[in-house]
Amino acid sequence: MFCEIARKLEDDDLEKIQSLEKDLGVTIVAFSCRSLDPAREEKLEAMMRELGPMLQAPLAEPDDAQLGRLREAEQELGLTLIAVNAS
Repeated sequence: MFCEIARKLEDDDLEKIQSLEKDLGVTIVAFSCRSLDPAREEKLEAMMRELGPMLQAPLAEPDDAQLGRLREAEQELGLTLIAVNAS
């Protein structure tokens, strides 16, 4: 699976994410993910291990209710959403 920061979000999608951020009190990073063929996946994983983690913000620790809302938004938007503590 290859994930990258979501780009070219529709205005409605961006507004939904921003509203969720405000409601939950966290910053949300949206990723667009897709599957790769196994050979490309293996090469990409090797490259990523060499680079190290790219997301440097500390992860938020949402409660069950917040996680539920994040999951609902992921389903609705077709994105992977990561809650972080960014100051």
